[in-house]
Amino acid sequence: MNDRKLSRRRFLGGAAALAGAAAGSSLLAACSVGGGSSGGGGGTRGGSGTLTIMMPPSEVTDEVVAGFEAAHSDIKINLIQFDRTRLTAMLAAGDPPDIARENATYSSFFAVRGLAENLDPYIQNSSVIKESDLTPIQDLWRFDGTSQGQGPRYGLTMDYSQDAMIWANQSIFEKANVAVPSDTDPLAFEELPELAKRLTKITNDEKTAVFGYGGEVNLTMPQLAHMVAAQGGRLYNDDYTAVDFSSPEARKAIQFWLDLARAGVSYGPTRPNPAGWDGSAYQAGRLAMFSAGYWFGAGLAKVPEIQQKSKLLPAPTFAGKRISPSYAGAGLWIPAKAKNKEGAWRFIEYFIGGEAAKKRAESGRGLPPLKSLESSLPHDAPYQKQWYDTQQRELPYFDVVVVGSPYISSASLISILTTEFKSAVSSNTSAGKIADSLNRQINDLIAQEKDKIS
Repeated sequence: MNDRKLSRRRFLGGAAALAGAAAGSSLLAACSVGGGSSGGGGGTRGGSGTLTIMMPPSEVTDEVVAGFEAAHSDIKINLIQFDRTRLTAMLAAGDPPDIARENATYSSFFAVRGLAENLDPYIQNSSVIKESDLTPIQDLWRFDGTSQGQGPRYGLTMDYSQDAMIWANQSIFEKANVAVPSDTDPLAFEELPELAKRLTKITNDEKTAVFGYGGEVNLTMPQLAHMVAAQGGRLYNDDYTAVDFSSPEARKAIQFWLDLARAGVSYGPTRPNPAGWDGSAYQAGRLAMFSAGYWFGAGLAKVPEIQQKSKLLPAPTFAGKRISPSYAGAGLWIPAKAKNKEGAWRFIEYFIGGEAAKKRAESGRGLPPLKSLESSLPHDAPYQKQWYDTQQRELPYFDVVVVGSPYISSASLISILTTEFKSAVSSNTSAGKIADSLNRQINDLIAQEKDKIS
């Protein structure tokens, strides 16, 4: 489902970032909380006519459009390029597309502003998408006005992965005379820096030929929230109006990323990847380990020599409960002021629960949105079976981890965290000082943004 020139995580994070930055403007702040309709109708009767969808053509392909229009001859799709700046202007003008794309982990940002349609009535009346068939990732679209994961659903994920899992290039391990980790017993996060050092290869002219580790070597809310939750802590207070990075659990997570970034075993903020994405380095045989979910396997089809030597490992543990969340969960939502809500829902049924969803599952481009589609994942070739079996063992450890406050944009979080981390890695700043600075900046911003929608 993704344009493989970008990592899914980077693409989704960037999409949410643009949305957050724009939606946080005064235009959207004027929207009332809870303004979304709760009905199962609205818009053009029966959904016929034009259906405007704002999503990337790499996801809503010509094949998808043709398949949907063949099955729904009374609807014509108007596909417009995914553009957050344009989406924001359309929302502010009260003339949004009928369907937009969003990241489940940050979906409460739209829900709290009354910009998203409540999909519960549609699900209740659907013969295609049943509540009992929804995978646990779909709970991240729920929001009760205060807490994410509870209340009505304001969107549905199209596919997802447990994004802390690790891909291992077995050829690199073998050449370094390092044992490939088990695919049944997870590594500890604390083991990764030393393991990555053993796998990193420096040439005679002191250039790095192979990095031991790749992924988001940075402070990101999904990774921090995951690691704090694994220790039994949480980043936010009960109503998500304040964050606390100074807890022992949060400081330990921050220290881990500092240690990894300073070890010289990976790309990162102070040593950016020229390609813009570590996945390309893995595909080129220059990464021993790459942190990404199941979806990444589909991107290895063009490099069969890497594909066949790639082993999928469980998500590492971090000094506590074993959990394996999703850091993204991209999906579809219907704006509250959409003109063709019925047509939008018919497309969601096709894309989430119909033929389009089945084909995505068969391609292995992520875990399907419905339990009934999980058996469609590819597992015929030996390497596919290893990936599939590891993923099936990982599923019970999925947990809904809230990564954002509904009152602050992901763009602001990304900017603050990345700037702070880049400076800290270079200056040897302590985890405690980073935590204090993050608390001050983020909590001040949460207070300011909450006032705009109170």
